[in-house]
Amino acid sequence: MMKIVKGPYLQRPTMDSMTIMWETSERTFSKVEVLQAERIHSGHQGNYKQPEHIIRSITNETSALIHEVTIDNLEPSTIYFYKIYAGDSVEGGPFPFKTAVRSGESFSFAVTSETGGYSGFDSTDGQINRNIFKQMSRYRPDLALFIGDVVDDGQRYEDWEQYFFGPGKELFHSTPVFSFLGNHENQGSWYYDFFAFNPPKNYYSFDYGDAHFICLDATDFIPSETYPHLNGQLHCVNPQIDFLLSDLQATTAKWKIVYFHYPPYVSGGYQVEDLRVLSPFFEQYGVDLVFNSHTIIYERSHPLRAGQVDFEQGVVYIVAGGAGAMENWLLPKREWHTSQAVAVPHFVQVVVTSDRLEVRAIDEEGRLFDTLQIRKSVEGKKSFF
Repeated sequence: MMKIVKGPYLQRPTMDSMTIMWETSERTFSKVEVLQAERIHSGHQGNYKQPEHIIRSITNETSALIHEVTIDNLEPSTIYFYKIYAGDSVEGGPFPFKTAVRSGESFSFAVTSETGGYSGFDSTDGQINRNIFKQMSRYRPDLALFIGDVVDDGQRYEDWEQYFFGPGKELFHSTPVFSFLGNHENQGSWYYDFFAFNPPKNYYSFDYGDAHFICLDATDFIPSETYPHLNGQLHCVNPQIDFLLSDLQATTAKWKIVYFHYPPYVSGGYQVEDLRVLSPFFEQYGVDLVFNSHTIIYERSHPLRAGQVDFEQGVVYIVAGGAGAMENWLLPKREWHTSQAVAVPHFVQVVVTSDRLEVRAIDEEGRLFDTLQIRKSVEGKKSFF
């Protein structure tokens, strides 16, 4: 009997579109219905009643196992519901989604990693993963970023359900998800099959509200055979560097956020100092936050610029090695660049407004253990609190 084995989950949100993906146990056609969200103004049944009015329906007659359907011509910053159909007998939903917000509107996103990378040390049989996904869902983020190592071995099909799509199922129904290649993804082809990122998929960028996000592939800069050192010199004819520079030059977004796997700054094991070669680019073009993982701890740097602490124009580096905690990976004492570091399972919530970023680190039981505010003037001068 045919069934849905992954998803549905959300991809590639824009102000007027959303991409919906899922996997079925047998090849079949796919169909998505989008329903108008109808708000309830009284009573005790929640803010929205069961939607009935179909405003969009798209059918893909091509038979497939992994289904990808994009719904467009939607309104920005608007809640809708959707249902999926696989063949004539299997359906899922309705589930809510929200289109991307307009410039000037606030939004939030959540960040974690190592849902699979921690598996070799996890004696809880995945309970840490389930706890973290549950806490992330409580904060109802508009986006979720996963900073690599979401599986133990990306070439192994079963890992994607065990460590990522299974524990994250409820969150992914209603929250667009972004990830990229860590070393545990092992260049597995399933990454390219399961995600609908812009080509070439291992690096990409997107806009959301007043923020511009850039994803880089650190495993391309530093492949396993040269780790922890660069595979040659980075220069402007490198496709990723060319992409990074042209992308930073083109964006007019107020906030710039970059994420990739290997951490250039962490006072713990697995620091990859060679990637500090990227820092001058981030500093030149006003990047505000850099998220990394690989070291299974939480760490936040001071604002850094030109190899020094700079509380006016610095870049903050956050290691969000969330789904696990390896206390013995921390150095005995903090490095000069470290503002806060602790080894607890966690995720990071970031609230983006027109004039500030609010960063909150939250553990698997919902306790707040670190905060940061970055405020930015009209002239672009930063203040850190």
